[in-house]
Amino acid sequence: MNPVPSRTHVAFAESLRGRAIYVYGAGGHSQVVRDVLEEMGLSVEANVNDYPNREHFAVEKTLPGVRLTGEASFPPLEAPLVLAIGNNAERKELVSMLGEVDWVTAIHPTTTIARTARIGYDTVVLHRAVVQANTVIGNHVLINTAASVDHDNVIEDYVAISPHVTLCGHVRVGEGTFIGAGATVIPNVTIGKWCVVGAGAVVISDIPDGTRAVGVPAQHVPIAGGTAVDAPR
Repeated sequence: MNPVPSRTHVAFAESLRGRAIYVYGAGGHSQVVRDVLEEMGLSVEANVNDYPNREHFAVEKTLPGVRLTGEASFPPLEAPLVLAIGNNAERKELVSMLGEVDWVTAIHPTTTIARTARIGYDTVVLHRAVVQANTVIGNHVLINTAASVDHDNVIEDYVAISPHVTLCGHVRVGEGTFIGAGATVIPNVTIGKWCVVGAGAVVISDIPDGTRAVGVPAQHVPIAGGTAVDAPR
């Protein structure tokens, strides 16, 4: 992780005005990310849709007001790019595949982000999300609609936090973990790497790496293979 103050991302976004930005993805999540970028006053050139392991990317799609581009017309390396892929493992694979990229962090104007919070690159923070003081958010993270991330949290790379999740203070979430809609994590809890926390779960104790946690209070079940492969796409 190499997060920087959110104001740095705002300044960077200002510097991108007038440049063509590309969104990697062509599903519903990509439409949301496009909206964020446009609300930031930025111009989206096209959606890239050439990921080899996604069958529906190989099928031509018609999206209102969206131009799709494939491998033959992939944007130049210096073009600013945002990943709009919901699956955490696929995001990590794409980052490795793409190499050095001019990543853009997308933060919707309706978010509330503390001055002391720090956010990594190619992270997406959606409408009405709240990030409180001294929280550190890594790279390629998704903070979804109306999620609440309280003070002194650490959110590692490739995490996805779903709509209306509540993370109380001093929570740590490990790389690649997916937290389902409406889940609550009480203070001072550590969630390991590549875990899945089910929708509506209440997490009251630490969760080891590669574990699924579901229910109220959340019960822990190891994930086959130790990776959250069933994270939503």
